[in-house]
Amino acid sequence: RRLSATLHLEGGETRELSLLPEEGMLRLPPLPPGHHRLEAAGALCRITCAPARAFRPSALEAPRFGLTAQIYPLRHAAEQGMGDFTAVAELARTAAAEGALWLGLSPPHALHLADRARASPYQPSDRRFLDPMLIDAARLGPCAAQGGALVDHPAAWAAKRATLAAAWARFDRRDPGFQAFRAAGGAALRGFALHAALSEHLGHGDHRRWPAGLAHVDDRAVPGFAARLAEETEFHIFLQFLADRQLAEAAAAGAGLYRDLAVGSAPDGAEAWTRALPFLQGFSIGAPPDPLGPLGQVWGVPPPDPLASAAEGHAGFAALIRANMRHAAALRIDHVLGLRRLFLVPDGAPAAEGAYLAQDMEGLLAAIRLESHRARCAVVGEDLGTVPDGLRERLAEAGLLSYRVLWFEREEGRFTPPARWPREAVACLATHDLPTLAGWWAGEDIAEREALGLMPPGAAETARAGRAAERREILAALREAGQPLPEDAAEGPFTEALAAALHAYLAATPSLMLLIQAEDLAGERVSVNLPGTDRERPNWRRRLPCDAQALMAGPLAQAILSAVKRARPAPPP
Repeated sequence: RRLSATLHLEGGETRELSLLPEEGMLRLPPLPPGHHRLEAAGALCRITCAPARAFRPSALEAPRFGLTAQIYPLRHAAEQGMGDFTAVAELARTAAAEGALWLGLSPPHALHLADRARASPYQPSDRRFLDPMLIDAARLGPCAAQGGALVDHPAAWAAKRATLAAAWARFDRRDPGFQAFRAAGGAALRGFALHAALSEHLGHGDHRRWPAGLAHVDDRAVPGFAARLAEETEFHIFLQFLADRQLAEAAAAGAGLYRDLAVGSAPDGAEAWTRALPFLQGFSIGAPPDPLGPLGQVWGVPPPDPLASAAEGHAGFAALIRANMRHAAALRIDHVLGLRRLFLVPDGAPAAEGAYLAQDMEGLLAAIRLESHRARCAVVGEDLGTVPDGLRERLAEAGLLSYRVLWFEREEGRFTPPARWPREAVACLATHDLPTLAGWWAGEDIAEREALGLMPPGAAETARAGRAAERREILAALREAGQPLPEDAAEGPFTEALAAALHAYLAATPSLMLLIQAEDLAGERVSVNLPGTDRERPNWRRRLPCDAQALMAGPLAQAILSAVKRARPAPPP
């Protein structure tokens, strides 16, 4: 029988439909892109209508290159103990002058205000908002933060916060830009800012240990605290306004920003407290045991509830994607395998006791494609690890670029020749979780793991022998690809010529984007992060030795960039 249905379009238009079910399906008329609602026979169906493929800029029709950098290690003349959005703007400008299309950044997600020792951008408080630590406070007034070889996150924040509070005291709150930003942020912005105010008021941000009635944003005691902390809440909205404005300036400075979306947020953060997404309690996302991690991994971030997310039309997920595509030319989605399935580990259990939970991949992909076109933002899926069969092919159909790392690209035990790399991909030598190029060559990562007691007896020597074999293998691949290198290079030191040859090898692939790490341009030997460690070493704290101009002008950087630009010249303006 025919069904009478009402279609509510996102733009506010309502259509009355008469639908005849065919083989269990309802065929709808053509719909505009958007998030719509269909009501029929007392049931509600949420519909995301999206283009078949994600947005792709015309500038990426031919292979190009870009740079990647963690934000916190960057330097500039008026820095305050760590990198900030002014340093990002300077690097974007310098990168564009060298022909780079994109500048990739570590996630600028809001971290934990009341516990600045928690520095990982991959376990943030809230992925929808920016970390006020990244504001260049010196543009607003004197700031006493001191720089060094390592970032002192608590000290830098204490100095910046004092400057920012003084700026707030002088600020005209009737400012039209501020009022528009505040209104556009709505309940989500107010909830985040209230969590920040409560965190500072109560001395910590773990809402699971807050007084009764404050367990979540809609709890019974929240309105009373919101009234008492109204001024503090407005201050944190002001910080988001400043951060967003400085990020926008950085995005317009030169190379387009390639932002990074972490796979999850901390269970005690603002994103969980405000119920931005429906989360499952009692579990963490992780990874199963594999050759790179024999014990598996537990990441300490709660997983989304796939059924609850689908029931709301993935509205929370779409808002998360939208927030992270703001001011971005491209968005990298960390652990994109989670669109198909997530590996869940019960709290307190080892990773080996986890299990996969399926996700509504088509619904999530539709939200990504729709937001991609609305923001004119390309999408990269970080598809490393235990990849489900057919996932890479489906992501390619949807217009997402794959993420390929040289050390993992092998065929029958040999490094994959450049010509056999995929076109719909981002190619790179390493990531923030892997050794730097110079450090890999010298085995610095092996020495560090041995010194920290992270390797069983005898394993270090085995690893060094394996690394020597890998050096010989990559040199054989380079020579086969036409890169002339001395026969004894495998046993020698890391050189500019070797760095240039390795980047030229990747530049010769058909992959549309090649990313070069700032740490490799600087010749850094110690990685920014060592997975499996927290306070044992200074993760997310090591700084680059110089500012953007000096970095790009160095002989090692120029050798790498020259090799890449010969293979991937920027098109004429």
